[in-house]
Amino acid sequence: MSRSSVKEDLDNGVRDSETTLQLERVALEDWEEQRCQDSDAKNGLRRISEYRKNRPRLLLLAQILLCIVVPCFVIALCLGKVEFGKELLQSHDTKSDSDNTVSWRLDTQKNYTIDLDYWKNQSPGVERHYYLNVSTVAEVAPDGIVRNVTVINGQYPGPLIEANAGDTLFLHVQAQGIPTTIHCHGLFFNKNESFYDGAAFINQCPIDANNGTFDYEIHLDENQSGTYWYHSHYGTQQADGVFGPLVVHSALERQLIGDDYDAEVVVMVNDYYHDTANAYLAEYLGPDNENTEPTPDGGLIQGTNNFKYDSATYVVPNGNSNDQHTAKQFDPQAQAVLHFDPHKKYRIRLINAGFFAPFNFAIDHHKLKMVEADGTVTEPLTLESIDLSVSQRYSFILEPQDTKLSQYWMRVRFNGFCLAESNPNLDTSVSAIISYEKSAEVIPDSESWPYNGGDVRCRDFDQTQIKTLDGQVPKVQNGSNRPDIMIDLDVAFLIKANQLDRGYFNDMTYTPLAQSSTMNELATTPNDNQIRLLENPQLESKNEGQYLINLDSRGTIVDLIINNYDDGAHPFHLHGHKFWVLASADRGYFRKSFYDNESGEMDFTNPIARDVLNVSGFGYAVIRFVVDNPGVWPFHCHIGWHMESGLLLQVNELQSEYSTWSHIPSAWNELCQAPEDIGL
Repeated sequence: MSRSSVKEDLDNGVRDSETTLQLERVALEDWEEQRCQDSDAKNGLRRISEYRKNRPRLLLLAQILLCIVVPCFVIALCLGKVEFGKELLQSHDTKSDSDNTVSWRLDTQKNYTIDLDYWKNQSPGVERHYYLNVSTVAEVAPDGIVRNVTVINGQYPGPLIEANAGDTLFLHVQAQGIPTTIHCHGLFFNKNESFYDGAAFINQCPIDANNGTFDYEIHLDENQSGTYWYHSHYGTQQADGVFGPLVVHSALERQLIGDDYDAEVVVMVNDYYHDTANAYLAEYLGPDNENTEPTPDGGLIQGTNNFKYDSATYVVPNGNSNDQHTAKQFDPQAQAVLHFDPHKKYRIRLINAGFFAPFNFAIDHHKLKMVEADGTVTEPLTLESIDLSVSQRYSFILEPQDTKLSQYWMRVRFNGFCLAESNPNLDTSVSAIISYEKSAEVIPDSESWPYNGGDVRCRDFDQTQIKTLDGQVPKVQNGSNRPDIMIDLDVAFLIKANQLDRGYFNDMTYTPLAQSSTMNELATTPNDNQIRLLENPQLESKNEGQYLINLDSRGTIVDLIINNYDDGAHPFHLHGHKFWVLASADRGYFRKSFYDNESGEMDFTNPIARDVLNVSGFGYAVIRFVVDNPGVWPFHCHIGWHMESGLLLQVNELQSEYSTWSHIPSAWNELCQAPEDIGL
């Protein structure tokens, strides 16, 4: 290692053990070199003194003093530097050891801060490559409780993926020890590539656990932009950490918003469990459980929180031994701190990446000007706080109401009414700090906005308040307010055979195929034992756990009328589409006469278009989409527990088109031929 490279490492803060030894050697070499130079200088001074015998004796004494004192001082200084260097490097070695224990933690302050200037100067049409390795990492502690997680590239949470509208996004995924898929939530996949949607057993078989690989090549729509996210769509992996934010930039979007901001930050919030999701699943899906979902142990902002651990009161998940979480296995973590520049106006891209729980979001002394919902630019709407259901996203321009303080609380509050089971570990309040001082990490003393914590309903933010900008919503009526096709969907949880409680659409619960995907079967080699191809297509087909809505006429306008007969709320998501929210209510049931009256139950003028809508318990919603995207698209509740219980159906869209595609990659078909069992 050269002297210059050691110095460069030191300047860059690299201080591992090898660099420490090299630096000590360099310091000693410098000391010896200086000693020789001092010796030469000493001899030189003696020669000069002899040459100048006739100079005043005082000058000679001064030169001798300089010869002796200065070298000794230099030698002492060098020795002091080496010793100081050792102490400094030892302290950094300690820090390095600490860094090793948190090597699994993604630096969200850096990774989730968007370089707005860069994206303003990028043109569409670029290939963007991301490499995602999915594996299990042992003994990590996002909130302080040590557990195993399943993560991307060895870090929690997953990295930010960015692209421009019109770019081609390549996701190179490798499964290391566990099967997986990656679903880019909210993307259209409308360039005849629904086989890249990533929904396991529906439009893709999982990637083989034995270091299997698969490349997703997604041609982004030129008109799609906004805040999205990606996550595993295989089993319960999302709950264990396989997720991250995805942002699609667009000059048009910035123009529509008004470009009224200087910086962008992604804020990821998720509920969090102290054990792997599969550890809870058997009991949840077992007999005599009336859809009592496991309640989270807490929540995270930017992948971190400071869980208040007390060994005397802590309840170990699933009744495991109290030895599982001893003080030795509790590694206290800090709250997230977001450093903001007080001279900049910020756009916050907020994502609920949770598995189960909705939450309320607010920032003390800052109003939130909504400008985007699920990738749709909205008319500006100023709020003090907002409720987010699982998988929903919003963008806000922060509007500080005062500048008296340098630190403010960012507050997330989980609605306990939405949680079916009591959990004494759960603190429903999670917080982070916004700091307008770079070096200060002071506990804020800001006061919160008023919060109605006593809400006894689990409901979405009032969708009637959200309006898209004029001209952004295609015409939603086809000559009249009524669509071409109405499909009634009755939602319920029912206990049937073997006392098993499952989620049902129209008395049908979903069961995944064991060794294939629905789209593989319908597009390539039909298997009558798994999915019955319809010689005479009909709207609905149900057999062996597969509930399909068959839509094979391009341009058809379809309304899904969702009546929720369950007491719990359900955030429903349709893959491959945005849908228009024509109506929603947190009580009562929809009557088709609402189409024809003008009493305000339905909005045909300017409804919000989004990809996730929460339907309240014993409430209803009507959503509309257009048949224009070939593929097999899941429509499901995005609560992970409910998906596992079968609350999912499939929209078989334009099968006559996708079954003739010749560009389906062979690697996609080969996923269903993996040598080992790909089943759940």
